[in-house]
Amino acid sequence: MAQHRDSARESILTAFQELLIDTSGTGVSLDAVARAAGVTKGGLLYHFGSRDGLETALIDRLETLADAEYERMRAAPHGAAAYYVSLAEYVNSPLDRATLSGGSLARRNPRARAVIIEMRRRYFGILNDDLHDPDLARATMLLADGLYYDATTIGEPFEHELDVPAFLARVSPRPPKG
Repeated sequence: MAQHRDSARESILTAFQELLIDTSGTGVSLDAVARAAGVTKGGLLYHFGSRDGLETALIDRLETLADAEYERMRAAPHGAAAYYVSLAEYVNSPLDRATLSGGSLARRNPRARAVIIEMRRRYFGILNDDLHDPDLARATMLLADGLYYDATTIGEPFEHELDVPAFLARVSPRPPKG
């Protein structure tokens, strides 16, 4: 029975997340979330209590996924910068979807805004630890943002796609981690 409750809770949370992304956060009602999740509004409220409870759970999901990502970045064999700019496993990943929905919430939810800002701060810190240069760390973040934009808007690489490993070797020549 607990597994069914967890499954229903995750389905509701995922439906909320996807509706936030699809609507840019506007007009997502509890009724719409319940419909999208295939549950009653009473079932939704049983699991989350209120819209605030639903938002809190989504922000918690984002924090959990981001914490795991920081660890993967730090442990990446070719360095955090190379890991950060390789988007193959990121686009449409659970973290990507949670970040997009968290961004929608951040427009009006102070905790969501704080989490998104903290994510950027932590990514910068990890990149700066890897590259030992705050300007390169920031440039790497902007580079990844541009690569992400290309991947998510046109769905294919830019005509003159960047050779990320070669680029990173030029800006930060060092041997891969052990």
